Amino acid sequence: MFIGKYDKSVIVTYLGVLSTMIGIYLVFGSDTPHVTGAIICLMVAGICDMFDGKVARMCKNRTENDVNYGIQIDSLADIVSFILFPIIILYGIYKNLDVGVCPFVAIPVLTLFTVAGISRLAYFNINTASEKAIDYYTGLPVTSTAIIFPVIYLLRYVLKVKVFCTVYLATFFVIAFLMVYNFKVKKFKTTSWYVTCSVLAVVMAAILLLLRVMK
Repeated sequence: MFIGKYDKSVIVTYLGVLSTMIGIYLVFGSDTPHVTGAIICLMVAGICDMFDGKVARMCKNRTENDVNYGIQIDSLADIVSFILFPIIILYGIYKNLDVGVCPFVAIPVLTLFTVAGISRLAYFNINTASEKAIDYYTGLPVTSTAIIFPVIYLLRYVLKVKVFCTVYLATFFVIAFLMVYNFKVKKFKTTSWYVTCSVLAVVMAAILLLLRVMK
């Protein structure tokens, strides 16, 4: 009846998109963006992305078409969750802190970040069009934004407002460079790695909420 796939092989990907949509609402849903909540949603989307491939491979009897669909839908979801969403969070940060944005700096940096991100995803798709496991990524994965930006956001509580905003915007430039730079990043696939990342995400979320309450 419907085009596309909506079974358990892609459900985790869609849950990541749901988290992203909640985060976007937290930024745009009121006059005061709830940036801390949005940052937590970004981390949840990152955790979902980490597990989606593992869950998909657990599904037996997948056809080549199913595999290719999973690769494409994952990348399309990544564009929303880890390229567009961080830019929306940046908007929320600047609005909350009432800091003016210089368009002659912000627009080129964010454009570079977006182009680098989609280029990185296109390159990954071309070189991962099969079930063959890979041990290394080429260039920084776009999902790294789910780790890097929450860590950088913690600087809000130790830096002056303008310095923090400058550092946060500069991070987009650094990530853009690393996403398309030709270097190898080891891919961790052990169960302990998944558990460690999940626990660290929970700890980071707790820290962010605590700092938000104490502010």
